[in-house]
Amino acid sequence: MRTNRHTLAVSVSLYALMATGAYAQSHEGMSENFDEVIVTARKKVELLQDIPVSIQAFSETQIERMAIRDVGDVSKYSPSIIFDKASTPDGGNITIRGLAPTRGRASAAILVDGIDVSSEAIASPGGGILLSTKLLDIQRIEIVRGPHSVDYGRSAFAGAIQYVTKDPSDELSGDLHLGIGSHGRYDVNGGVSGPLVEGKLSGRVSAAYWTRNGFYRDQATLSRLGKGEGFGTSGTLLFTPNDSLSVKARLEYFEDKASPEAQYLVRSNSGLIQPANNPAFAQAVAGRVVSASPFAIFTGMVPNGRDLGRPLHSPDPLTGGLFRGFDRDVLRGSLIANWTVGSGTISSWTSATTAHSRNRQDYDQDAILSGPIGSQIDIAQRTSVQDTENSTKQFSQELRYASEWNSPVQMNVGGLFWTEKAKREAHTVIVTCATNVPACVKGASGLYANLIHTPDNNSRDTDHWSAYGTLAWAINDQWKLSAEGRYSHEKEVVVGTNCGLPVNKFGVICGDPFATSAFTPPVYGPSSVLGDRRTVAAMYGVPTAISTKNNYFTPRFILEWKPEDNKLIYISAAKGVKPGGTSTVAAGAWFDTDLDGDFDELAFDSEVMWSYELGGKFTWADGRVLTNFALFYQDYSNKQVVSTTSTPSGYPVAIIENAGAARIQGLEFEGMWRVTPEFRLSVGYTYLDTKYTSFTVRSDSKSTVLTAPACKPVFFGGKQLCELDLSGNKLEKTPKHSLVLGANYTASAEKLMSGASWFVEANAIYQSRRFVDQSNLRTLGSYWMGDVRTGISTDRWDLTLYVDNLFDDRTVKSADVKTGDVDREILGLASSSSAVLATLPDPRTFGLRSSFKF
Repeated sequence: MRTNRHTLAVSVSLYALMATGAYAQSHEGMSENFDEVIVTARKKVELLQDIPVSIQAFSETQIERMAIRDVGDVSKYSPSIIFDKASTPDGGNITIRGLAPTRGRASAAILVDGIDVSSEAIASPGGGILLSTKLLDIQRIEIVRGPHSVDYGRSAFAGAIQYVTKDPSDELSGDLHLGIGSHGRYDVNGGVSGPLVEGKLSGRVSAAYWTRNGFYRDQATLSRLGKGEGFGTSGTLLFTPNDSLSVKARLEYFEDKASPEAQYLVRSNSGLIQPANNPAFAQAVAGRVVSASPFAIFTGMVPNGRDLGRPLHSPDPLTGGLFRGFDRDVLRGSLIANWTVGSGTISSWTSATTAHSRNRQDYDQDAILSGPIGSQIDIAQRTSVQDTENSTKQFSQELRYASEWNSPVQMNVGGLFWTEKAKREAHTVIVTCATNVPACVKGASGLYANLIHTPDNNSRDTDHWSAYGTLAWAINDQWKLSAEGRYSHEKEVVVGTNCGLPVNKFGVICGDPFATSAFTPPVYGPSSVLGDRRTVAAMYGVPTAISTKNNYFTPRFILEWKPEDNKLIYISAAKGVKPGGTSTVAAGAWFDTDLDGDFDELAFDSEVMWSYELGGKFTWADGRVLTNFALFYQDYSNKQVVSTTSTPSGYPVAIIENAGAARIQGLEFEGMWRVTPEFRLSVGYTYLDTKYTSFTVRSDSKSTVLTAPACKPVFFGGKQLCELDLSGNKLEKTPKHSLVLGANYTASAEKLMSGASWFVEANAIYQSRRFVDQSNLRTLGSYWMGDVRTGISTDRWDLTLYVDNLFDDRTVKSADVKTGDVDREILGLASSSSAVLATLPDPRTFGLRSSFKF
């Protein structure tokens, strides 16, 4: 079988072995030494141990054995990566080396075959609908840590995850993979590959189907949460007319759907906070920043999943059952060409992506339920329904020349054009009843069907142009010096709805969903519902466009020393830039939230980081021991963080602000020891020490003020605000310690079957506590988890029994701050409390996986 020089497969993925202890091997892999690992992380074929980069990889065998199906599965076995879910499916985010993208663009790039498919959500903080797509026909996964803008493009601020798809073979072959597990989990995927024109053209087709029953049920309807299914298919052609030219064309399509996520809104636990018992509150009241009415917040450790119970989601007011949830379809095509000329290789990467999604869910994710469990109604005087449609279109074209000179000096130059058009149509409605409205006696949900849901439209167009280059000088056989850089220009145009009038005709402030002025008839209370049953957004909103431009240069310098073939030491310095722009998170509350005619609330600056790294890669004891490390220091300014401001009547609105400065220093260590030809041990460890060195924000929102140590009243932007100093706090979403331990024993099973081997393997995963947000007042607890697998394999088939989360740990592993709208009614507050939305953890699961090859 021929191996293409541009996308060589990995026989054993060394770094994933270190991190997980799950070994991609057959009985033939029971050798004294480790196999060499080949990757294309820098868009050229290299041995992983020879790259002066902190990199991890998963092989095809590991992807199947551990059922790695999306970015959440990737992060589970990678101690430097965390994937956090959010209140909406497009709000998930990846954290690499402690760089949590609290707001703004994602900090980590997502690439497929070297093509950037990273995106950003509209009206929610997250990576968009393309972040956590299902993986189809994947040969290898590569994870690069630290800023790498030259090789990974516009979004590789903290690092990148690349999915390398399978190439067609020049011999007829096929594979089939089956999985069955507890909680109604079924998977089937496979493909067929072979020659179409002998020696010139080969093809591959693949398909996949998956279904899940979900792990939890809601209380109101006893319906399954997180239940879903999906299917996908892909086709690939590989054209190799001669030894100097290869062209890979690929088209993939998939669609999936799922009921709402199993999430529990943890209400405030502070009781009523008065100015008298909170210094910052008292100072804010004295400075006429906020009113003296009491408030409530959640602080402390997010409770264990076992203690939370069933989620209290409202039923859909139109059906009385569970909300429909999320569905998505994605179509992506790519064309990759490599042409070797006398002095080097010219490469081209072309791609187009079209994606659509729709989400309908209980947006406040809390309720006051009445009636028997399973047939309950929500009687709260407020209901919030999110009903949105999103579309994303991307196109990218990259050209690159890489030299192959007979010289100690090598270079590459290239350019990238990348564009995205993202649109969101929202039919989201908030209904809040006034206390004197007879129609609201059974709750606000009953009024939803009477409304005409006029849409609120937002869009974001991004155009990116960049040019890059690398110059490498092999000083001698041991020393090498490289310099690289990318110059980028980016233009972003955000279009949304802005308030057409300072006050609407009913005397209610435009766009304020918590105004309590009564309409004439019918009297529902909120300004989100007009007397003629239409929502305010379309009636009084006017389209508004805001354009921003960014120009920046991101260099990287590397010095390598290789005293022996099996030892590499390097130092590097790299700059990362995450561009500024216009926040679309607050778009539902109008672009100009304070109605002063200026859109300053939504503007934020670029986030800039310098990363310094000292790393080493070593092979010892005749190839039986490997130890790799990376020490790094990341110093960055203008970190993009979430803050809140208020509409004129006090409704809190999320915005993006820039923290002054922060730093992260840390260590990554990976080790592996082949104790005997049959027995291996591994460890992957990441240590992170983080701190905001300078962090002041201005806000007039009680939810922000009450979580700060003090309020310094200042007059800014035409109104009184609190200046809050959070310097010295730890960075949010970042654990201090992350550890993955692994052990594998593989031995011959010749007595059972010719050519067979059996294995048993286990890994333990530990993560220390981490803060939910930058206030450091809400915490996710530390946890240990364990997975075990055992099975038998041959060259043609394998069978694996597994148990994930062996000890059924239920520590909540993902949470976000969210407004507590039901709290407002229960506690009699003037505005919503500050609560926490916890994603319920997966319980213990077990099952069987098998694969067949021909």
